[in-house]
Amino acid sequence: MRGVYYKNMKWQAAIKVDKKQIHLGTVSSQEEAARLYDRAAFMCGREPNFELTIEQKAELSKLSWDEFLTMTRTAINSKKNQRRVSSRMKFEHQQQNNSDSERGNGYSGSDDADASAA
Repeated sequence: MRGVYYKNMKWQAAIKVDKKQIHLGTVSSQEEAARLYDRAAFMCGREPNFELTIEQKAELSKLSWDEFLTMTRTAINSKKNQRRVSSRMKFEHQQQNNSDSERGNGYSGSDDADASAA
């Protein structure tokens, strides 16, 4: 697919504009990277990997190139931050569950001693 490559275990999208490589973002799937490239390709008058909807084209037509880049990068960073917060919350929840089960699992060392004495 045009404008998509796999680097450091992640999919990345980029486009060349005025002989400069513009990094569009790092995402989790090849299709997501291709669609990111497609939006940039539309902005530059290039051929996309997938056809954009009329609504997408209308929305992109309202933006300047700089606004597009800012909006795109902000959206990607926002998604990354949401994933980090979600992962952190899951980790903290697991830690809480582990400490709860260690404190009150209903089983004690004295129970073990009583069983071995019998």
